[in-house]
Amino acid sequence: RILGVRKSTDMPRIIISSPLILILSTLTLILSTRRGDGFSTSSPFSSSLLRRVHLHAATTTRVVVLGDLHMEDDMSTHLSARSDIARALSSLPLSSSASTPPPPNLDLDAPCGTLTAEQLSELLSYRVSNPLPESPVPSASPRLVSLGDLGRKDIRHEPGDAGTTLSFELAKEYLGGFGLPYDVITGNHDLEGMDEFSTDGENLEAFTKFFQSDAAAPEGKPYWAREVGGGYLLIGLSTERFRDARHSSHEVFLSQEQMDWFEDVLSKTTLTPIVFSHAPPLGCNLQVLQDVHLKNGCAFINHTSDPPSSRRCIRLVEKYGVKAWFSGHFHLSHGLSGSLGLNKGCLFVQCGVMGPRSTRDGKRQTRICDLEEGGMVTIRTVDHHEGGEVHVDAVFDSEKGELTRIRPPDVTEGDDGFLRTYTPQDSDGCYSKLDPNTVVSSPEDAVCWWHMSDGRVLGCHDGMLLEYDEETYSPLGVVVADLRGKEVSIIDSGSVLVMKDRETGEFEVVQPNDDGSYWRKFQRNKVVRLMEKEREMRARMYFEGTS
Repeated sequence: RILGVRKSTDMPRIIISSPLILILSTLTLILSTRRGDGFSTSSPFSSSLLRRVHLHAATTTRVVVLGDLHMEDDMSTHLSARSDIARALSSLPLSSSASTPPPPNLDLDAPCGTLTAEQLSELLSYRVSNPLPESPVPSASPRLVSLGDLGRKDIRHEPGDAGTTLSFELAKEYLGGFGLPYDVITGNHDLEGMDEFSTDGENLEAFTKFFQSDAAAPEGKPYWAREVGGGYLLIGLSTERFRDARHSSHEVFLSQEQMDWFEDVLSKTTLTPIVFSHAPPLGCNLQVLQDVHLKNGCAFINHTSDPPSSRRCIRLVEKYGVKAWFSGHFHLSHGLSGSLGLNKGCLFVQCGVMGPRSTRDGKRQTRICDLEEGGMVTIRTVDHHEGGEVHVDAVFDSEKGELTRIRPPDVTEGDDGFLRTYTPQDSDGCYSKLDPNTVVSSPEDAVCWWHMSDGRVLGCHDGMLLEYDEETYSPLGVVVADLRGKEVSIIDSGSVLVMKDRETGEFEVVQPNDDGSYWRKFQRNKVVRLMEKEREMRARMYFEGTS
């Protein structure tokens, strides 16, 4: 790479040691670019220049973050993705700290021979105001974190299914093939080995035998904390229940014990916390998610738990200064504009998938994150569906809380199978904190939201009626999935929710659930559903045998 951030296999990473050499080197690059021979160590210009520069590697920890792994019978695409990541790690220099991120049109990964004189001039201006550090310091070797969901997604009730011993064995073999130190956390499917294990505890114990971290972790527990270079503390949080879930078995659930451990770790560290979990926390401000996760109440950590538990993660983020939080679960593209969220000074990063059977939008991707001393965080994507191309997504100055998006969102994002969330705003057309004499109705296709008299928050957008968490304004679930031809009204001092047909005038009172919430729990615990099917099958066999 050029001017201290050169991407080249034939030249070590360099920094310019004085403004004069910086200018001379830029002129050299311009001349060599115009001649068409680029800038290589064989050039007489570069050989003299190399005597005036020194090697540099910022104190940086590079972390490869794998989203939902979901291994398949045909592992060719997974193996190809692993090769993509290996090539990226061998060719990408460590990010360089700077007081401000580079302009979006400056590709610091581009070989200098491909840049125009105008681009080199712009880069010179940037480097004059944002010089590289001059003291050589050691760099940390790359690490890998897997966000879980290791086994195949389709359950066949045989070894290799998600959550089985064989799936853990195969995942360990695959992850070991990266040749990197790694840590793993559980995803919801990692506890789905119901044909092999009768309890969640047994399933967790099997997982932990394969992936017990050598970092600071309670004995036999699947969560951990690891100190790394650059002044960072990586923290992995794992879901702990499937069979015992209150509603959807696919809710990512952290026990009180794990939450207490998490807070204890945060309260005692002097390092910058970076967190990894399978699903994101409530309040993450990620603006795109799977609609099935929202409808089933399993989009966020402890989604269906009581508010003190469901909101605890985001409160800890604010209290202890967590700077970045990586999650998977949604199987969606990094190119979607809502795949990065910023809230409470923390960057929330959605991670996609690498397998063709688990992607929900055709994109197969992996995140690479550089954590630099001083608080600069660089987020990259390896696009496996594009032959392993690497792009810089964003640069986050965690000290200032400033996020600069480098890669523009996908031009065609589509909307099949996923939901764009909306955070209520005071400027919305019919926002209302109801008083006793107010009746509020939603105009056609309007964005409206209301505080009910009991504190519940409801909102209309994109033709749906949703319920929001009253503290974080995160969407909790769907109340009415299709409002076409309907008018929503809040009457009786905000205590009654009514839906009226615009043509017939017929109305329906939308009743709250037993717990006072309004959003509908469309999916129940998987164990309960399987037991019901078992009883139905036995009844059918009985009556067919007696007929």
